[in-house]
Amino acid sequence: MKLLPRILLISFGVLVVMGAGVYFLAGSGVLPPAIDPDLYTVEIPEYHAPAPPPSDLLADDLVDDKKPTFDPARVDSRPLGEWQVNSSGSVVKLDIEMLKPDADAKLLTLYPSYRAAVDAARINESNTQILPSINLIDGKAKQFDDGLYAAIDLAYYRGLNKALASHIDLFKRLADRLGPENPAAAFVAAGLSFAGVDVKVRDEASKSFLIKRFKDTPTRSKPIGFYTWNEPLGDCFRFLRYFQTPIAKDDGVFIISLVNGFKSDPALMADYRKVLAFYAKMTNPTRDVSIADFVDGKTEVGTNQVLAILPEATSRETELFEKLFPLGLPPDSDLMRELITAIKSGKVDLKPKADSGWYDYQVYALESFLLPQNGEGNDHLMLTKRYKERMVEAFKALLTKRKETHSRNAKTAMPAASAMPRMPENVEPRLRVEPSPAYYHRTARAYGFLANFLESSIGANELKTLHGLKEGGARTSDLMTELTFMRDLFYGFYLVCCEDIGHAPELAEGETVEKAKAQKLATDWLADITKDEDLATDTRVAVPVYIDPMARKTRLWATLGIRLSRLEATYARPPRLRPVKDSAKQEWVDVAPEKLGSKRYLIAVDEFAEVELPRLDVLNRAELRSICDAKKTKEAIIAELTGQK
Repeated sequence: MKLLPRILLISFGVLVVMGAGVYFLAGSGVLPPAIDPDLYTVEIPEYHAPAPPPSDLLADDLVDDKKPTFDPARVDSRPLGEWQVNSSGSVVKLDIEMLKPDADAKLLTLYPSYRAAVDAARINESNTQILPSINLIDGKAKQFDDGLYAAIDLAYYRGLNKALASHIDLFKRLADRLGPENPAAAFVAAGLSFAGVDVKVRDEASKSFLIKRFKDTPTRSKPIGFYTWNEPLGDCFRFLRYFQTPIAKDDGVFIISLVNGFKSDPALMADYRKVLAFYAKMTNPTRDVSIADFVDGKTEVGTNQVLAILPEATSRETELFEKLFPLGLPPDSDLMRELITAIKSGKVDLKPKADSGWYDYQVYALESFLLPQNGEGNDHLMLTKRYKERMVEAFKALLTKRKETHSRNAKTAMPAASAMPRMPENVEPRLRVEPSPAYYHRTARAYGFLANFLESSIGANELKTLHGLKEGGARTSDLMTELTFMRDLFYGFYLVCCEDIGHAPELAEGETVEKAKAQKLATDWLADITKDEDLATDTRVAVPVYIDPMARKTRLWATLGIRLSRLEATYARPPRLRPVKDSAKQEWVDVAPEKLGSKRYLIAVDEFAEVELPRLDVLNRAELRSICDAKKTKEAIIAELTGQK
């Protein structure tokens, strides 16, 4: 899948992008809050493998697992004819019949309301009793919930006598405290405009820009749910959503201006805290940062957390999704399946916490659809797989309705795109040396051993008077210098190799190595290997390994020359990545299998041969090389050496 970044179009001023924050620079120098993350997305490949479908986790209950206790005093209030009924020791099996599209077409028809569906059932299925479903009963709760939340939100927005200080009034008081010249004035004034309040500020251009930017972001400004019932509810939605907009975390001037504005008026600060506390219970608490956290010293400018004046409420599903998919959604992802799987596995516990709000309590009530074994009355109900699947579908629908009630105040999961660079399209191994850490390490130790031995037996000063030899003369460096160089070079190869494959170097206690120096030595040498004259030297050699005087034969090992071979490197298990920016604050994430690539290398290898001379003889370098030069191929060289020509 080819990924293309979306572009944010700016109609006024200049945008400066700095990591997670986007700043608007107007001529006045005012720095309003960051661009809402809804406005742009850095698309990054996914890394999370989708969970298995929840239905795979379902199975028919077994009656032997049900052990209700009989209670002779528990008598059903509805006699069966002349008989009393006691169901305390009974188990009821629940199943769902499979519908056939041809025979049950009327049952597959969709209706806009529960009443319409019930009316149709009474006409088409008059001989079958209609049983109120949990969905139907929840439909009653949904309408009440929406009506209640709408009334409370609108009342708080407008103000309800002394009980609820108006949101509008709260921000008008803040604007008065800030004054028209304050760096945060344009931001607050822009928000008040959605309540029909016109506050004049020095930087009217920034104010206009902020208003337009918010309006042009439908994922934040477009009323949904019951907020479309009337215009005042729509205004309430836009006003509160505006002040839920994330603020640039690194904009110290802007944040401090807001903090000082609230702190300058204790009554204002008290009312602001009431708003935060109220919606923490009305929906759920937030996990993001508010201005109160700065006032209380709980956080500082530059924090990596999301900051807003009115932070959005958290939820278990939002926390799960942002943890699972910090880089965006895979094309085959199914968020409901992920949530259900996490609940069933115990990874997500829906039980309300000490600071939970109404939403947590509502969702906890739905948990029994997924985990009936943990609910009351389980011993009396034997559920088939098909019925459990029906309960899973009920959970999906009812959770959706619960979440929609709280849609204005509840946070929607998003990738951490504003803080994440784009992940590479093709993640492949990156090797600088053929990976053999043990070889490099042991060779370095061998040179270290030799250096210690020669220095102790001959002396460092004496070694500096000697030079290694080569065909045609002496090597450039003295032995002490070159021996130290070779030791450190192989330590460098070892460290480079370890880094390439993700291996932690295993240096022994007392094995002193200047790591940075050794690694630089190796990387400098590897940068252009053709510069090293040693690599231009003929390396073809032969050595006897077995002499048989009776048979008058000599067995040799020989290297006949250098050839190229292809090496392909792939990840059998993927690496993990994290952004360079603020790396200590970022989590490592997996790379999706489809984003993994293979890397092909050409490597120079020796051509080895074990040959048997039909005589008692050995070959010096010149003799071997002469034959190799003349015969060219391995087969021809071996034939010449073994007398099979």
